[in-house]
Amino acid sequence: MAEASGFIAGIIVLALLFKPVFGDASQFWECVRFWFTPDVFSLFRGEWAADRWAEMKLGFWLLCGAAAGFGAYAGVTQLLS
Repeated sequence: MAEASGFIAGIIVLALLFKPVFGDASQFWECVRFWFTPDVFSLFRGEWAADRWAEMKLGFWLLCGAAAGFGAYAGVTQLLS
């Protein structure tokens, strides 16, 4: 029960924050591309600032979903015990 509520809360937060953080799917996939591109390659391409910003957005988005999921899990676990 607690695991399911944590998972559902995390997914809901990720879905609600998708549009404000990324705008559209192409921005999201650009952030994923930068996430997997080594920083040295971005530096030599002249995309270092865009790389750092994209990685920060993606990390923030994932952290918010994980925090919401963990918070819901901990809250339900404490409530049921």
